[in-house]
Formats: sequence, structure tokens, C-alpha cells
Amino acid sequence: MKTDMRYPLYVWKDEGSAYSASFPDLPDVFTAADELVDLPSMAQEAVMAMYGSSNSVLPVPSTIEQWEADKQFQGGFWMQVLIQLPA
Repeated sequence: MKTDMRYPLYVWKDEGSAYSASFPDLPDVFTAADELVDLPSMAQEAVMAMYGSSNSVLPVPSTIEQWEADKQFQGGFWMQVLIQLPA
């Protein structure tokens, strides 16, 4: 059985670089992908690397609206990403 949750993912792209992304709800989880379409799977991998084999419990996801005005999340855009963890 898996636990599925949708987390807000903040995405930005610097000139000449890959798409970078971070989860405001999971401050230690960062990821990147050359193609935007690959970002959700890379985000899943990053979360699994950090939380998949530990006893840590993921926090309840927030909403994008809770973070939109935050100064540290300006100049990029938001995605909702489905994260699946083993139950």
C-alpha cells in the first residue's frame, strides 16, 4: 500500500542551467531536471532518497497559496507534485 500526497514544488531556471526545484514543506529536498517534463519524477526520487527508507513522517502538504507571497519564492513558478511513499 502506498501513501500519496500532493506537494507544492517551487521551480526556477537560471540561464544556461537545468530546472531547479524545492519543496517548501520539505526544506532539505532539492532536485533538478534538464527537461520540465522530467521534474515530477526527479522530485519523487529526491523525496524517496530523503524519506523513503527512514522512519521520518512527511508533513501534511501545504498549499501553493500559502507560499506565493514569500520573498524566497519569487521569480519562478509553482507545480503540484504527487509524491508516493510506501505505507
